Amino acid sequence: MLDHADRKILRLLQADARRTTAELAEAAGLSTSACHRRVKRLEADGLIAGYSAVLDRKAVGLNVLAYVFVRMEKHSEETLKRFIETVRRMDEIIACHAISGGGDYMLKLVVPDMDAFAEIALKSIARLPGVKEISSSFVLTTEKDERVWAIP
Repeated sequence: MLDHADRKILRLLQADARRTTAELAEAAGLSTSACHRRVKRLEADGLIAGYSAVLDRKAVGLNVLAYVFVRMEKHSEETLKRFIETVRRMDEIIACHAISGGGDYMLKLVVPDMDAFAEIALKSIARLPGVKEISSSFVLTTEKDERVWAIP
């Protein structure tokens, strides 16, 4: 069960994971050692899944952000397993969600340009095990891309 201090620590780390334990402790109203123990517990309990740097995708040359909606032809366990295994190996696909509604999966892709997207979409994704059809939507502008989750 999360208490107020745990929630505060999680919010602070989401906003800036480079904060020192002393900075976290001060902001959360805890001693440094108590804060350190809490962070270690939150990590051990799986609430903190990891730490990473947030890159500017355009600055590293990934100019196209697209969502590809996949409708599967077959839903056998083996077909879905092979599909997911293949998707997990593709670096251009940065997220894959099983969804409700008009499709079965929504893939989030980042690639340098439209030629790279066409190559991935037509020669890889469309040919993945069990794929019946794909449709794509491209991000034109990003108005909000929040990486800090509201913790209930």
